[in-house]
Amino acid sequence: MSKIRHLIYRINLLIIISLFILSGCARWPYDPPGPGETEYQLKITVEVAGEVNAEDGLYYIVLDADGNSADGPDEDIYFWEDEYYYVQLDDWGFEFTRVEEGSSSIALTGSSISDDEFQVIINLNDLDNPGNSIDFNVVTTDTDNNAYDYLDNYLTIRATLGSTAEDYDSQGDSESEEDNFDIIGVTAEIVIL
Repeated sequence: MSKIRHLIYRINLLIIISLFILSGCARWPYDPPGPGETEYQLKITVEVAGEVNAEDGLYYIVLDADGNSADGPDEDIYFWEDEYYYVQLDDWGFEFTRVEEGSSSIALTGSSISDDEFQVIINLNDLDNPGNSIDFNVVTTDTDNNAYDYLDNYLTIRATLGSTAEDYDSQGDSESEEDNFDIIGVTAEIVIL
């Protein structure tokens, strides 16, 4: 009799373990978890007539991500609104942050400098829920933030994959005698990296 009880005990234990394993599998999702939502990036390239010279002046890209393309940023740094974001290139490198005083720096997805151009890549998620479009301007200044050159009209880019915006500025319209601060071309594109 003890052998029969022992056998029944083993069978019951085997059934319980089998049910436990099978119920665990039944609860697993049909598709394994994916990598998450796609993150769009804003890639902006700025070209100057001379060479990028962050020792004698500053380069700015200012962004308005509220989705209202009627009120984009202009060249006057002192009138940029607190909710704007900007990238500043100086002799220390790139800094990306909000205009609002006390805002902390935000990491750029990528950045590069060559002889006559620089490029930044910004994760759209870092723009705090951008609307359906982003307005931006490019400004060069002296080290005291007096404007040398800027886009006459800010650009607007839709926040959808593949959208582009570009402007080719007149050469020689900079307030600086140096070509290094004369913006001649700006291109932007929404990409996935």
